Amino acid sequence: MPERKPHILIEGFADREDFSSRRRGRNPVIPLQDRHQHGQSISGQYASVIQSYDARRAQAPPPITEDVGIYVEIVGMPDCELPLDSLDTSRDFKLRSCRKVDDHEVAVIFVPDSRRGIFQGKLEQYLDPDKDGKGGPRNHNLVDSIAEIKLADLQSFWTDASGLFPQDEDQVVWWELWLKKQPGVEEPLHILLQLAERIGAQLGNTSLTFFDSTVVLIRTSARQLSPAPELIANLEELRRAKETPNVLLRSSPKEQYQWVEDLNGRVQLNADISTAITILDTGVNYNHPVIGNFCNEESAERWDPTWPRYDNHDPTNAFAPYNDHGSKQAGLAVFGDLHEALMSHDPIVVDHRIESARILPPTGNNDPELYGAITVRTAEKLAIDRPDWKRVYSLAITSEPEALGGQPSSWSAEIDDFSFAMDEAESRLFVISAGNNAHVAPQPDCWDQVNLAQIEDPAQSWNALTVGAYTERTTNDDADFDGWSPLAGFGDVAPSSRSAVSWGWRKHAPYKPDVVEEGGNRLLSPDSTEVTAADVVSLLTTSGKTTGQLFEANGDTSAACALVSRQAAILMAEYPDYWPETIRALIVHSAEWTTRMSERLGLLYGQHSQKLAKETVLRTVGHGVPDLERARYSANHALTLIAQDELQPFFKEPDASASVDPKLHEMQLYQLPWPIEVLQQLPPELEVKLRVTLSYFIEPNPGRRGYRRRYSYQSHGLRFEVIRPGQTLANFRAFINQRANEETEDYSGPEGDNEGWKLGSQLRTRGSLHSDTWTGSAASLADMHTIAVYPVGGWWKYRTALDRWQNSVRFSLIVSIDVPDENVDIYSVVETQIETQVEIEV
Repeated sequence: MPERKPHILIEGFADREDFSSRRRGRNPVIPLQDRHQHGQSISGQYASVIQSYDARRAQAPPPITEDVGIYVEIVGMPDCELPLDSLDTSRDFKLRSCRKVDDHEVAVIFVPDSRRGIFQGKLEQYLDPDKDGKGGPRNHNLVDSIAEIKLADLQSFWTDASGLFPQDEDQVVWWELWLKKQPGVEEPLHILLQLAERIGAQLGNTSLTFFDSTVVLIRTSARQLSPAPELIANLEELRRAKETPNVLLRSSPKEQYQWVEDLNGRVQLNADISTAITILDTGVNYNHPVIGNFCNEESAERWDPTWPRYDNHDPTNAFAPYNDHGSKQAGLAVFGDLHEALMSHDPIVVDHRIESARILPPTGNNDPELYGAITVRTAEKLAIDRPDWKRVYSLAITSEPEALGGQPSSWSAEIDDFSFAMDEAESRLFVISAGNNAHVAPQPDCWDQVNLAQIEDPAQSWNALTVGAYTERTTNDDADFDGWSPLAGFGDVAPSSRSAVSWGWRKHAPYKPDVVEEGGNRLLSPDSTEVTAADVVSLLTTSGKTTGQLFEANGDTSAACALVSRQAAILMAEYPDYWPETIRALIVHSAEWTTRMSERLGLLYGQHSQKLAKETVLRTVGHGVPDLERARYSANHALTLIAQDELQPFFKEPDASASVDPKLHEMQLYQLPWPIEVLQQLPPELEVKLRVTLSYFIEPNPGRRGYRRRYSYQSHGLRFEVIRPGQTLANFRAFINQRANEETEDYSGPEGDNEGWKLGSQLRTRGSLHSDTWTGSAASLADMHTIAVYPVGGWWKYRTALDRWQNSVRFSLIVSIDVPDENVDIYSVVETQIETQVEIEV
């Protein structure tokens, strides 16, 4: 085995420079309508809205909020984007939500009473030829994009699937109610208390707060809630309240393999441990003779103080509550597959502990709560006594996906917010399972079944590391299943996994899962009519029992989530100075597609374009299977450089008015210490690899207002670009940066060859984690020593309240060079260059 070497954390190899994007967005094309006919129609509809509102207002009780106005529903033309900027101005109109209904966009806007004439004035300008500009009728983009205007009702605020809206107006249900936060205006929760009292509704016990929204639960009927648009001016949207999340357990008892005493005798636990995996689940039995080494009562919390910290198994009472899913997760999070640890005779060194955060009740369901609040606030309890510990938050509890798969929910957004940690010194790392397909069938092919099973909530979280499952468990030596065969082949996606292939929101959503890990297999009956989850193709872990059966089987994406959580904790303990963004990046950076996954890609090439084929694999198995050894260490011939840095994405000119949007601000240009001479001396036919991964966290904006430009979900975005072989530095800067382009008068396009990238710059840009691999000659790699990290837009750029645009953001950039010849030493060459640079600076 090559000598293990620590990764190299670099500083001082980046130059900050002013930045302006060369890329220009395209404005939506809005077809011209018949001016007179269309303008008169829309004008008549708007007049009818005003008349209906005035009649309704005369019968309504006094409003709760000081701001009084009309909620208007605007239906766009088919296959035409509404100009949301024109529907959300500082004084006239306030966009509350935007959703897609069939091929129409539907927006809800609030028009203050004092500004109701403004829209009519725009219509009059549109109809007046004397007001025409170069592009045609004035306000053409706004008016011609509108198919219909009507007075909003309760269903206008519904942004979930239409079929989920209560059909019985008198059915009392829990609603997720989203309220607009406005600086200097009465707190939304106080307004909600008055609303609940006025309509006779029950409020939930939790709330969530985002940048400009407050989310609460309210129990009432549609009929009772229907006056809300007349009573409050800050209603944004309504969604379905989450059902209790499903814990999909597919395991059965397994005969014990070894004595616990033998295992405990070989465990070496560092007494100075300050790294933990916080398991958010059903509770961990810290009295289990194995788990007790890593967890205790002080490390166990629960959402409801009246709950037991875990369920005791009572063999005399078959009806006693008992769910040991959390304990099974704990065993895998400590040891990985416990079978390997039990069969070994070597010492087992563990540098992390387990914390138990119970978020599910012992019996029945939670009272309706916002699961984002349950998840985060239970986790926060454990940080009170140990605030300096580094933690991996491991969540294998999921619920049905959003109605539009991949779209943010209050749960996933709260995890993103907690991870980003806007007002705190340290960000946080969540590892979340993709959820399990509970209906694995003998046919069709397991790959196709996974493609149809959507990743569950909250695993669409942008900042979390989402884990799906693959399998290498294809051996069946169980006599009880003689003749049964593995359903999935070696190295293929696990039958129980889920994917983002069929997400409806995939245009905006990140690629998920990020990686896959071992999740076990299924066995197929000899006649191909039955599928079973057998112990022989599962993983071994700890049970939740204190005596008797101490080991059990576990599998699916829950097991995969625990395995990746373990890898993250090992990396945190190994490199305590690495940020959570860096740990996430290292795991993805080390991941590779298996041979079988690459074969799947080849098959897809025959059915789709290369871009769609690659995207399908990314949304099924992510970047592949992590390699903990590669994530943890470099070697002489396999070097990893890590930069933990920051930049300020946006800025405003000192004399700019408050209404002017900030501009893109700066980029980082890395000219890395590079083993140029060594690479140039290698045989020209030798293929080498370069891998680049960029990781950062975003602040979420989960209100459903179209997710375009100023309404985007992410606060900001970052991108990386690598200099091409044969490209000069001046040409590279001009290619990336408009400001550098202006300095280079003869710039006519990028120089050099950009072939060799696995994904390419168009495919690797989704989400907040971007990774790609280049393969080519060593001579070409010798030229690829410069990397730019630069910003793109986000809602911070367009929504300037609270001056979010002034913030700097952190990012981690990981760059690896892999030479297949282990006798080649590039590590020492780069290490010497860095030492020399440090000496020069000193």
